Amino acid sequence: MPAKQITTAFGHSIAPEGPHTITFHVPGWDVIRGFRNGDPKVLSRLRSIYPRFGPFFEARDFVMALHKKLGLSPTQGLLPFIDPECFTMAQDFAFSKYRKEEHRLAKEELEFRVVDVGKVRVYVVVFPQAKAKGVMGIWQNQGYGVSTRLSEELLKGEGEMKVLEWEGRGDQDVGLGKVPAPTYLEEGEAHGELRRRIVGLLRRAAPGEVKVAEGDVFLAPTGMAAITKLYKAVGKVRPAPVVVLGSVFHNSWHLFKEGPGGLKHFGDVNEGMVGKLEEYLEVEKAEGRQVSFVFLEFPSNPILESVDLKRLRGLADKYGFPIVVDDTIGSFCNVDVLPVADIIVSSLTKSFSGYANVMCGSIILNPSSAHYPLVQPTFTSTLHNIFYSRDATQLLHNSSDYLTRSSILNRNALALATFFHAHSRPFRPTSPITKVLYPPFTSTLSNYTALMRPATEDFTPGYGCLLSIDFATEKASRAFYEAVNFHKGPHLGAHETLVLHFNETVWGDDKEQADYQASIGALKEQLRFAVGLEEVGVLIDTVKAALQAAEAEE
Repeated sequence: MPAKQITTAFGHSIAPEGPHTITFHVPGWDVIRGFRNGDPKVLSRLRSIYPRFGPFFEARDFVMALHKKLGLSPTQGLLPFIDPECFTMAQDFAFSKYRKEEHRLAKEELEFRVVDVGKVRVYVVVFPQAKAKGVMGIWQNQGYGVSTRLSEELLKGEGEMKVLEWEGRGDQDVGLGKVPAPTYLEEGEAHGELRRRIVGLLRRAAPGEVKVAEGDVFLAPTGMAAITKLYKAVGKVRPAPVVVLGSVFHNSWHLFKEGPGGLKHFGDVNEGMVGKLEEYLEVEKAEGRQVSFVFLEFPSNPILESVDLKRLRGLADKYGFPIVVDDTIGSFCNVDVLPVADIIVSSLTKSFSGYANVMCGSIILNPSSAHYPLVQPTFTSTLHNIFYSRDATQLLHNSSDYLTRSSILNRNALALATFFHAHSRPFRPTSPITKVLYPPFTSTLSNYTALMRPATEDFTPGYGCLLSIDFATEKASRAFYEAVNFHKGPHLGAHETLVLHFNETVWGDDKEQADYQASIGALKEQLRFAVGLEEVGVLIDTVKAALQAAEAEE
């Protein structure tokens, strides 16, 4: 088949482009670095963006309307939220020791306003535009920001905006009870339908009894918002460090690292890792300390390795900590982590949605968990709805063909990984490809297959849509990247394939962190592929042509 051709213009999204699309195409090895570093030459060309990266694109009209209503100067920026927790999160982030000196805000530079737009109360964080990088993390890491659809709806009420007399600053107590009471958002029928669909998927092809009910499923506006809500809720009853296993998404890493309990990381996913974890737990126990929970991705992003969850379950029972599994990469249809997880978090933005036009995250509490009686009341009393009803409706529509799409994603990713594996070393000693990172080609395959769902007449589980490839040199990786006709940008689970030099994008401006991530397998020469729904032949022919360019650099 002929290789894929990309006609998407720079800065635009995968077709069909619209006001709520969440991908952007930024070809060029050095260009994504410019995006990461806030290069205005790159940002000015973007016409679409992953909404959690910034509110100033699809939601910009609402942001501008708030800016005008509040009478802010051109040197001031703002971030709008529905949850008043954003005020204390802004304080924690903006004044943190982790902010660079030039980005860290003085307490008097952070301001808080409240605006009613119809029946919805909006909490606005105001800051000096010059120090936007010192605040934007609460939009990116915590994921609480208003969605593009909600922004669109609130903009209709621009003429009815009412600024409340209450104002706050960074040096004040702005916790719950100190600010005007929130309205949150009304749930619609789609919220309940989504919970029922998720429960049905958990019960589908499950060898054991699944006790999860609709009330055990909580929805959030993004995957990171789900992780943040989980972190806060568990932290209320288990205030202690979070232990992270293996490679995890960089926003999750930053969230835990900068949190009140801190982070303990075991990065090398091998047979000895669980033993090292047990040694650590023994020391903590002997000194009267505990861990809040153990967090991992199954499999991990972007290395695609799988922790031995069954052995970890034994440690959790012995030392009394909950296991939190992010199953976004494996996905509900392929893996069943409920028998070993106390809590499951997922980014439903990815393959569950599949069409790159809506965001959502879910938290699932396991009623069979020994920790359920302790954490469940905290969740039900502190988690309020900030997931907009039109987003829920769109996600419900998108996920109706989840199993059908997942079959294709599994097939395509396996075919592409198999091709790369056959063209890698040692099969071809001069190949620029040194390693294929996809569950069947990793040393942790047995850990993954131990939790795969059984096949049924209508679906055969697989390994998901994400894979990564290690190249021998950065020159070869760059040559392949520049030559391959896939969309270039972040996201996974979409209907068309994307590729990204992911590790360089997220860690490249922090040499210490980049070196550490490389030590556990997240190399700068690595490319991450999020495979789509194209024909297998098109995918293979597309990478064949690019591989020739990489081989020419060896």
